[in-house]
Amino acid sequence: MKPTTSAPKLILEVLDEKDIRNIEAAAWDELSRNALDENPFYARSYVLAGLNTIDRASGLRAVCVRSEDGSQLLGMFPFRLKQLPLTRAVAATNLYQFCSQPLINKDRADDVIVAWSDAIRTSQIPRRWSFPHVDLCSRFAQRLNFLAGTSSLRCLPLANYRRSRLTRSSCDFAEHLRSTVSRSRVKDIQRTIRRLEELGEVRFERAADPALVTQRIEQFLAVEHAGWKGKAGTSFLSKPQHARFARQAFCPRDGQTSVDSLLLDDKPIALSINMQAGETIFTPKCAYDERYRKFSPGLVLEYMIVEAFYAGTDCTDMDSSTTADGHVIQGLWNGDVPMGTLVVGPRNWGTDCIARLHTVGWAARQRAKTLGKGAIAHAQGLARTWRRHVQRLSANIFMGSTGLVHTLEHVLTQPI
Repeated sequence: MKPTTSAPKLILEVLDEKDIRNIEAAAWDELSRNALDENPFYARSYVLAGLNTIDRASGLRAVCVRSEDGSQLLGMFPFRLKQLPLTRAVAATNLYQFCSQPLINKDRADDVIVAWSDAIRTSQIPRRWSFPHVDLCSRFAQRLNFLAGTSSLRCLPLANYRRSRLTRSSCDFAEHLRSTVSRSRVKDIQRTIRRLEELGEVRFERAADPALVTQRIEQFLAVEHAGWKGKAGTSFLSKPQHARFARQAFCPRDGQTSVDSLLLDDKPIALSINMQAGETIFTPKCAYDERYRKFSPGLVLEYMIVEAFYAGTDCTDMDSSTTADGHVIQGLWNGDVPMGTLVVGPRNWGTDCIARLHTVGWAARQRAKTLGKGAIAHAQGLARTWRRHVQRLSANIFMGSTGLVHTLEHVLTQPI
C-alpha cells in the first residue's frame, strides 16, 4: 500500500487491485454493515468475485479512508481511471454492478467526505470524479452537495432515470394493493394464480439456508439460460467467466443472499436473487421459465414478493436495482428514486465539460436504443408483411395448380 497524506486527520490510501484483495476482511465487512448508504455491489465478496473473473486486470483501484490511527476502515471509493477526454476517476461499475455509491462509515461520514474532497483539491487523488447509477437523493449525494457548496468543488447531479423502490408506506399488503395497484391488475394476477393452481401446487418460497440458496442459484442459471438471454448469448451460462462470477458473487454469505421462487409442484418457474445490505433488500437478477410465459410467472412472483415484504420484518425497503425506466414492477411497488450520475470536480470548464459529455452521451445511447427498437419493430413488420405475401402467393399457386390439374384430368378423359 502507498499511503498519502490526509486532511485534516484521517489517512488516505490509493490502492491497486492487489492491495484491494489484501484489505482486511473484518474491516471491509464492518464498513459495509455500517455504511451511510447501503451498497451490496461494493461488498467484499461481490467485488472480489469480479476481480476473480470479469474484472480481472480491469485497472480497478480504490481510495480508502482510515481513522487517525489507521485501525478502522472508514471509507472506500472504488474507481477506474479514464484518460479521455479529460483525466477522471469513474466510480467502479460492471455489467452486474448497479450502484456506485461509495462505502462511508455513517458515524464519520462528514469527516470522510471532507478528507476525500480535500484530497481532490490538493491533487492527491484524481481531481474529477463521476459516480454512475447513484441515488441522487441519497445521504451521500445530499452531504456532498452541501459540502461542495461551502468549498471550491462543484457537484453536478445528472438525472437519468427512476428506479423502483418498495417502502413500508402502507400498514399491510391489502392496503398496499388498494393504494398502489389498480383493481383490474390485481384481479388479473389473482386470476393467473388460479390458472396456475389448475396445473399443480403453487407456493412462494424465500430460500435463506446456504445449501438451498446454492441449489436455487443453479436453477436460476439454468432457467435464465433456457430463455431468450441464452439464445441471445447474454445469460450467465453463455460465458464461463460470467457463470463463475455469478456463483461467487451470489454465493450464500452471512445471511445476505436469499432467493425468492415461485414454485409449481416444488419446481421453480420464476426466481429472483436478493442481496441484503442493512435494512434494504436489493433484487439484481430475476428469470422465469418461458414455457409458462402465458401465466406471467415473473409478475406473479413479484406480487408474492410484495406480499412477503409486508408479512416479514427483516427489511424496511426493497431496491429493484434496475438501470432504466419502465420495469414491469413499477406498477406493483409504491415508490421510486431519481437515479443518475454525480460529477464532482473543481469549479472550472473541465468539470462542466465532463458533465456535458455525459449528458450528451446518455441522450445518444437512449436515442440509439429507441431507434434500434424502432428498426427491429420495422423489420419485424416487414417480415410479417412478406410472410403474408408469400403465404398468399403459395395459396394462389396451389389453387392454380390444383385447378390446372383438374382441367387436364377433365380434358384427357374426354374422347378425341
